[in-house]
Amino acid sequence: MHSEQQFDIIIAGAGASGLTLLWYILQSEKLKKKRVLLIDKNLEPTDSKTWCFWSDGNHPTNHLIHHTWNELEVITKSETINGALTQKKYHCIRSLDYSSEILELAKLNHQVELIETEIQGFTNSGEKGVVHTGEGSFSAFWIFQSALLPPDFHNSVCDLSLLQHFTGWEIETTLKMFNPDKALLMDFNVAQREGATFFYLLPYSENSALVEYTLFSPDTLSEEEYENELRNYLSNKYYLDKKDYTITRRETGVVPMEDRKYAQWYCERVLNIGTAGGFTKATTGYTFSRIHDRCRLIVKSLEYNAPLPDYPVSSYRFRVYDIMMLYLLQHETEQAVEIFGQLFKKNSFDLVLRFLNEETSISEELSIFSKLSYMPFFRSIYKMKHRIFLGA
Repeated sequence: MHSEQQFDIIIAGAGASGLTLLWYILQSEKLKKKRVLLIDKNLEPTDSKTWCFWSDGNHPTNHLIHHTWNELEVITKSETINGALTQKKYHCIRSLDYSSEILELAKLNHQVELIETEIQGFTNSGEKGVVHTGEGSFSAFWIFQSALLPPDFHNSVCDLSLLQHFTGWEIETTLKMFNPDKALLMDFNVAQREGATFFYLLPYSENSALVEYTLFSPDTLSEEEYENELRNYLSNKYYLDKKDYTITRRETGVVPMEDRKYAQWYCERVLNIGTAGGFTKATTGYTFSRIHDRCRLIVKSLEYNAPLPDYPVSSYRFRVYDIMMLYLLQHETEQAVEIFGQLFKKNSFDLVLRFLNEETSISEELSIFSKLSYMPFFRSIYKMKHRIFLGA
């Protein structure tokens, strides 16, 4: 049992956001003398996630990239859309590689302490935040937490709420059948269930790939339902029988897709990060790049003793875009699926990725929307006007 100890910085939660923040702190010359505590109930690296993102080649974790794709493909009910990537490439990093490297760096740093214990809650005491755990309480000038939802989470306004849920298999096939230079971003040419439904395929070689069955819907499925759909897809799309491939790894996930404004602070001195801080892109689920962007800002603020960034990750206009699309995904699924197809068919894949990364200008966004069916968006604006015109 630890008595109450004091640190300069506490990171509560060792998921992607907590580890990324720790990594940037470890890289900082100005923060190298700070005492840092990382807490999670389990600090053993696991091979349970694949994090995808796109970058121009200057990402700080380039050496950990597992695979890169130069082309993307989107399949609708009626056509296949292919696009070469000239500005940014599509990458994936395995959680095992990422967490192993950062935790090893932390273990070699005498200023960092790692504790495995259950995180029970947070309070603040004067100029410090306090985390309460199964091993006692720990305080710091700043705590960054991704382990718990804020206390008022369920009382916050939320008109649109879906889950992005999926199960994926990493497989090795007996035959060479994949193009390792092209990732299948979305295949909508499948039965649409209670929400938008698609398959996602990341080929690592000619005979190995990660294939995922993904839905945007209110409720998750049983494990058997996901696995049956994966088996049927491999049979119908690639003519693979069970004997033709080996499942080498499984991964599952559930990501919130909501119009909710996530609270930035759990309480005074305790800042929410990761999904708990609203870092997840509401309409796509992509989080990895947004985590890096925000963690860089946090560390820069710590270096110069400046106010921490406590504004939403997405600007007002991108929150409006997300609300419009979330409404369609929840209430007009067929229209939403059609719009995804139009988005990639009528714009370059490079432009679409910059738009999804919230890096486009207003003129570029107007150009994108001018090529899409406009009536569904007008309906979504009318239905969600109470959110859009009150700050989204």
